Amino acid sequence: MAGYLEAARTKEAVYVRAVGLGNFNNAGPLREYCEKAFDEGLRNVIVDLAECTGLDSTFMGTLMGFMAYDAGKGETLGPVAVTVVNATPPTMRAMSSLGLPKILHVKEEPISFPTCKLERLREGWQDKRRRTLLIRDAHVALMKADKDNEARFAPFVEALVKEAREVLECDDGPADK
Repeated sequence: MAGYLEAARTKEAVYVRAVGLGNFNNAGPLREYCEKAFDEGLRNVIVDLAECTGLDSTFMGTLMGFMAYDAGKGETLGPVAVTVVNATPPTMRAMSSLGLPKILHVKEEPISFPTCKLERLREGWQDKRRRTLLIRDAHVALMKADKDNEARFAPFVEALVKEAREVLECDDGPADK
């Protein structure tokens, strides 16, 4: 099962439920949804993994990146807090392998998700450039979060930076080059 995300905003937080895989394919729409909420002053993201079967590094890095989000407006709204609830053994293993429980707030006891109208986020990508930048940003966040991730992801990030440059060059010039 590929996986999808459902999300809702309240006055207090963004609530996200991952169903199936939390991966690079649904991390982009999640980031867009949450950044709109951050720009409007929300500073809490609660991610429910009860129905999640697995997490990839881009999805986990996107969550880590939320904690360093800056709207770029010179406002001091405070940091974004990310809380993970109802982690399953596979999702906990994935997060632990990248050091996330040291930084994210992971609730050990089962938590009932609040009653709110969740909407299913779109899936997939709009363009290659944004996808490449999201994947790069997610892995940079993972490297900043835990020094052990540098050896694992530095070559990958370097390749993504090269790919991003190539994509940008292709976007600026004529298509028949």
